[in-house]
Amino acid sequence: MKTNNISIRGLDRSSLHRNDKTWIIDKFHDENSRIIPIHNMKVLCDKTKQPKAVYLTPKNLDTAIDSIDSMSFLGVYDETPYFAADINSDELATNLSQQTNALFQNLRSVLSLLDRSDGQILTLARFMTFWHSRNQYCGKCGHKTKRSSAGHVRICQNEGCREYHFPSMDPAIIVLVSSGKRCLLGRKKEWPDGMYSTLAGFVEPGETIEEAVIREIQEEAGIDVDHIEYQHSQSWLFPSSLMLGFTAQAKEEELIVDKNELEDARWFTRHELKVNPQILPTSVSISYKLIMEWLDKDD
Repeated sequence: MKTNNISIRGLDRSSLHRNDKTWIIDKFHDENSRIIPIHNMKVLCDKTKQPKAVYLTPKNLDTAIDSIDSMSFLGVYDETPYFAADINSDELATNLSQQTNALFQNLRSVLSLLDRSDGQILTLARFMTFWHSRNQYCGKCGHKTKRSSAGHVRICQNEGCREYHFPSMDPAIIVLVSSGKRCLLGRKKEWPDGMYSTLAGFVEPGETIEEAVIREIQEEAGIDVDHIEYQHSQSWLFPSSLMLGFTAQAKEEELIVDKNELEDARWFTRHELKVNPQILPTSVSISYKLIMEWLDKDD
């Protein structure tokens, strides 16, 4: 089986211990423990051209954060316990920036520059913070929710409801479509100039992932595909997608591009992509991996 390319390998999520508050507190006070501060969905990185993630210790926060109950336990990586903390005070965020000589930055803009493990841990921290910010109230009865299980559950505080809310991801497919010596790439209007990527879309209710591949390619590019093969998966937590990567072969080449979805879509040869690397998407994405694997195949 092919391994997925963006998983946090080696992260012990310790899910069986999340309800053991004594165990969580012990990990929090471990001298190796690190806290990832998130402010307005931005992450703390140093100011160098090759930015590095800046981690805090409990001492950095002192009494600024109410308690460990306001944090999310992410897991233990390389014997280091990691926690995510939502810094919802502008004053505290400014103080932390000055204290560490770092800046809160948009994660997507620095992700490709970060060390691989740093990028993965920060992405998870940002996702958990985002999820908590969007689930303050129960979607069933409207009452306040409260975090539990070390930040991995929110429970409705209405005694007549007590609904449990869990973090979740939406399944989406992303496909490298080929036809002979060419592959199909598209671009959205808001992307950087000249950048193209593989086509993608969300899986709809009642649909298999293979059906989603066929439908999305037909909707966006106006062609039918077959020989659909699964390749890799990637948690793309911007904000909450599970990308399922495929290859497929086109049955025809004449494109009918849906301009509501894409600004453009066209066929590229291997030579075109190799001599114009600026066309390719960010190297941390599964689309980049799918394209590079296709480039490595013999003509």
